[in-house]
Amino acid sequence: MPPFPDFLAPSLILSTLLALLWGTLWFVWRGRTLADWIIDVLAALLGFGLGQLVGWLLALGLPTVGEVRVVEGSLLAVLALWLVNRGPRK
Repeated sequence: MPPFPDFLAPSLILSTLLALLWGTLWFVWRGRTLADWIIDVLAALLGFGLGQLVGWLLALGLPTVGEVRVVEGSLLAVLALWLVNRGPRK
């Protein structure tokens, strides 16, 4: 049995792991509760996905890992995390 299901592309797995990493690192730096972690991970997933789309549409010559546009995805993930957490802290 393969370690991952055949229907999941390796690029999707890597993108999800990188977004989860960004969300968790942001939480370790700024978070307080489990709800903060969930919001941070969701924001990072959305931002990383938008970064993939923007990178694909703009076709910049930035480095990639396979089909994963790490630079664009990371930049938009951090931007999404900043936007979600820029309000006053509770």
